[in-house]
Amino acid sequence: MNRKNFIKNSLTIALMIMLFASCSSPKGLVFANREWHVSDYYGQIIDNDTTYRMTFGNVLIPDPLTIVSSSDSVAKYPGMDRFLADILHTARLDSAEILFYTPEMKTMFVKLKGDIPPLRPSSISSPMTDEKPYTMWVNEGDIEDWTRESSEMFSYTYFNKGKRQLLIVDCYDYGDSPIAQITIFQSKNKTTSKMKVPMGLYWSFFEIHDLKKYMRDVEFWAHNVESHRANAFANYKIGQEQKLRKR
Repeated sequence: MNRKNFIKNSLTIALMIMLFASCSSPKGLVFANREWHVSDYYGQIIDNDTTYRMTFGNVLIPDPLTIVSSSDSVAKYPGMDRFLADILHTARLDSAEILFYTPEMKTMFVKLKGDIPPLRPSSISSPMTDEKPYTMWVNEGDIEDWTRESSEMFSYTYFNKGKRQLLIVDCYDYGDSPIAQITIFQSKNKTTSKMKVPMGLYWSFFEIHDLKKYMRDVEFWAHNVESHRANAFANYKIGQEQKLRKR
């Protein structure tokens, strides 16, 4: 191979590598940079100007609660930026703006930016204005437009046995703002150990009930998975209350 062909082939390979990396690598994180705290009055997490307040259901909230909501806070935990970017990439929400992530409560809330690709959800809950919205399961063969209406919640599930990770992404309107409530079930692995997040009691349960052996603990996981929907319904209603209060 002469020098000219060698340079040409090298440039082609380099270009292919760059193109592959741009397609497969998660984008950088975008934070809303809001300040959050746990309200003693509401028993919920709330931002300083009370635009948002979120519930995690009828559970104990650790004190203090780890809240990741800015570049500074994510930098405290080695590898967490990549961990969160990978979650958003898996959920096809790379451009979403992170409101906050709290590892102990297994939840990240993000504000959706732009049009969400019309992907087939795992389930649809509607109408969200009802006291108990009806949930319809979606089959693989169902053919629809898959454009979510404001009165609907689309839920998506992503399971990766190798990463020991199960994500449930609930997309609904908080007031007039489309958001995603991402429930993150993550068994302990090298990535989480490196981050050194103070998880307390959370890890003791998830070390015993490993996602890699989920069939052994179906009842445990069924209970945990079901709780995400009730939390989403509750947060939708809080969003409607906040909307009326801001008028």
